[in-house]
Amino acid sequence: MKFTPMLLLLLSLLWLPGCAAGGLSRAFAGQSLTLNYDDFGPERMAAPFLGPRGSHTVIVAHYGFNDITPSGTEDVRYVNVLQSLNFLRQEVSKLPLTAANEPLRQRLRATYARIYPLQLRKYNIALSSSYTTPFVGMNRRFMLPALPPPEI
Repeated sequence: MKFTPMLLLLLSLLWLPGCAAGGLSRAFAGQSLTLNYDDFGPERMAAPFLGPRGSHTVIVAHYGFNDITPSGTEDVRYVNVLQSLNFLRQEVSKLPLTAANEPLRQRLRATYARIYPLQLRKYNIALSSSYTTPFVGMNRRFMLPALPPPEI
């Protein structure tokens, strides 16, 4: 009975960050990568995924949900790592194979190469966890989303 107030206090501290949208994932943030808006291509290409460009837009690739609404005076947009990789792959595949598009293609590939290690690390951690919990004897590769290719 002595521990009941302490337990309630600890639980309330865990619930408080969850009151705001995405607050819990920001309170216990995993690895993330800060990028520029230009890393996802010109605005006409990136706007469907990132929203309209602000005066100084910063993109944070992390493991949580997308949050592309501008946040106050600091224009920080949060995008999911796997969705970012999929977006970049789609945009590179849509680009016509011309010499004029080669610098853009290289920039998108460089952004993909910067984000990819985050997803690879998460995938490897999930595969290296104990086989006794939570699914005994199941191959974790069948449960995880497909790992994107290392290069585009």
